[in-house]
Amino acid sequence: MNTFLRKSRIITSVFLLAFISIEIFASEAEQEGADHSFEHHGKHNLGLFLGITREEEHGEKHNRETIGIEYSYRINRYWSAGAVVERAERDKDSTLAVAFVHFWPTEFLYLGLGVGRKDPGEEREVTYRGTIGYEFELGKGWSISPQANIDVIEDEDNEEVYGLVIAKRF
Repeated sequence: MNTFLRKSRIITSVFLLAFISIEIFASEAEQEGADHSFEHHGKHNLGLFLGITREEEHGEKHNRETIGIEYSYRINRYWSAGAVVERAERDKDSTLAVAFVHFWPTEFLYLGLGVGRKDPGEEREVTYRGTIGYEFELGKGWSISPQANIDVIEDEDNEEVYGLVIAKRF
């Protein structure tokens, strides 16, 4: 079996299990009645991503400037879901669109899984993303989150994406 297909099935299974478990954690969060930041400033979060995409091309590593926009909805204390669209500047510019789910084991640390498409020129490749980030509150609903991502891309080498999300909760 193709290595990419095997990885795809594993990542898709984990992604689906995460969605299924949302209901379990939602009921627990409602019972806890904890006071969390997202409850004060709203459950919607809109952010600007600024960072670099680290890719390997012809045996050499390159850092490409990357900019994006990210939206997420905080479902409860443990889960949020959303999407990101990023554009990396390279010889053939590429746009990445990913739908994701984030698990928040603590109030500020999040781990995410996503699936989407990378669109370099005429080609389109399925992409799976793993994320780790930490949200620092700046006040009045504003936050900054350093974030590290790994993109597993169909028919290409994996890419690492590092950056900051500057966001406003509403």
